[in-house]
Amino acid sequence: MGLDSVGDLALNIILTKLGPKETAKVSSVSKRFKDLASEESLWSLFCLRDLDLSAPLDHHGNPLPSFKATYKLWREAFCMYPWSLVKRVKSCWDRLNSWFTTNFPEVKATLGRGASEGEIQELERILKVKLPLPTRLLYRFHDGQNLTGENLNTDAADCLLGLIGGYCFYDHLVNVYLLPLHEVILETREIVRHLDLPNGSQFIVVAASSSYIGKFFFLNCSDGQLYVGTQNLLTIGEMIPCVPQTLISPVHDFNIDQQQDAMLLWLEEHGHRLHNGMIKLRDEGNIKSISLFPEESPLCSTAVTNGVKVRASAIFVPEAVDLSRKYLFAYSIRMSLPPEGCIINGMRFSSCQLHLRHWVIRADDTVVSNVNSEAVIGKTASGESAHDLTESNGFCAEHGLAIFPLLLPGEKEFVYESCTPLRSPTGSVEGSFTFVPGRLTDPQGRPFEAEVARFPLQLPDYIF
Repeated sequence: MGLDSVGDLALNIILTKLGPKETAKVSSVSKRFKDLASEESLWSLFCLRDLDLSAPLDHHGNPLPSFKATYKLWREAFCMYPWSLVKRVKSCWDRLNSWFTTNFPEVKATLGRGASEGEIQELERILKVKLPLPTRLLYRFHDGQNLTGENLNTDAADCLLGLIGGYCFYDHLVNVYLLPLHEVILETREIVRHLDLPNGSQFIVVAASSSYIGKFFFLNCSDGQLYVGTQNLLTIGEMIPCVPQTLISPVHDFNIDQQQDAMLLWLEEHGHRLHNGMIKLRDEGNIKSISLFPEESPLCSTAVTNGVKVRASAIFVPEAVDLSRKYLFAYSIRMSLPPEGCIINGMRFSSCQLHLRHWVIRADDTVVSNVNSEAVIGKTASGESAHDLTESNGFCAEHGLAIFPLLLPGEKEFVYESCTPLRSPTGSVEGSFTFVPGRLTDPQGRPFEAEVARFPLQLPDYIF
């Protein structure tokens, strides 16, 4: 039985199994096959399967006349790259774009239009580097972030728009964004020339904090690793790798499909953490940002005592580290009361106020600090006034002033953030807060200790 006797539906199924490349070849066999190989339903399936496209769009998001034209244009636009890598990079950006569209559209608005091959080659010429293939592709889809462009709406003025996000404690504010190519050139010229790096090093600045804090991420174009500068960056060029070295594979060979540099792995991991809720959007004091403090176990601990819920987690602060003598960790403490209030031995209280704190801090498994003191010290994520600290549960003054937060039923979490140095890269913190039912000025019952379950201090596999 020849193919002429096979029905169109059966042939269509065969073509879907053959895939786009073989389908294009089959189209030259006969007019019938040419017509079948031009079916929009067939190419819409190829676009959906290969590129997760449900509409005919180019890589800038512009509409195209057909799915067949779409697939052809995509292959032509990225013909110099392994196709599997193109699909993976697109998937990485799709995942990030999806989260930001739903949760933080102000950040999505800052993403630049994809760079051209010519613009990437110009950067390589000026900086005398060769970008790893995954990073080249990342910039082909989005040329970093534009934090000052006309595309920003008025709501963005109340946001910290770094795609990576950050943290804050005392006066230390970090919010990391991706540099567009023209800023990569400017920052690399300005910073790298001051660093004590070996001759021929191919480091470029690819991400930085948009605040005044000097936090910079460097991509080593030679081996594909991403580094972050420490406190000693400008004096001795000290950096820490941000991605496990064992995961990085060859980054300059166009003939290898399984390429992954640290930049791609870093952004994939960031997207994963956003989608699984490990890190979240914080909206405090009318300022939105991505908080890098972990929100889920095992990196975030949770304990409930008499209704007082305390969540706690920490993050490594590389820009304040001196690897020869100290590590620094910022920690975030979140405390709240449920709608039913504070309940002690069956008695309900409509509020409770923090009086004392107790911390046990360990380096490795050795206790290095045992703190007993009044109040909490640090800075909250809120911007509320500090005019009456006994009646508001939203503010902790800067520069280490102590406050006594008052918890009220069903209100949003009181959040304060502080830091602790450590002599080793691993440790832990645990302790308790002593609360008074009612208010300190009008106690309604006996004080009680609310547990702060142990949470880890650790040098992570991925540093953001």
